[in-house]
Amino acid sequence: MTLCDLKKQTKAIVLKVDCVQEIRERLASLGLYAGAKVLLLRVSPLRHTYLVQAGPGMFAMRREVAEQVHVWQI
Repeated sequence: MTLCDLKKQTKAIVLKVDCVQEIRERLASLGLYAGAKVLLLRVSPLRHTYLVQAGPGMFAMRREVAEQVHVWQI
């Protein structure tokens, strides 16, 4: 399951971030890394953008990146 498969207002634990090193490091600096708890806050109407809360911060990511973040729903 990836972030794209979650419904809004759903919590999950990140299992793996399966993307290139640069993007993985950027996401880790925002609090999204393996083992982190995340909350999917909102999804754009066409499901192109995902608003995610990881720790105290929140950020938006494109679908291409969200498809590479594997999660376990809690």
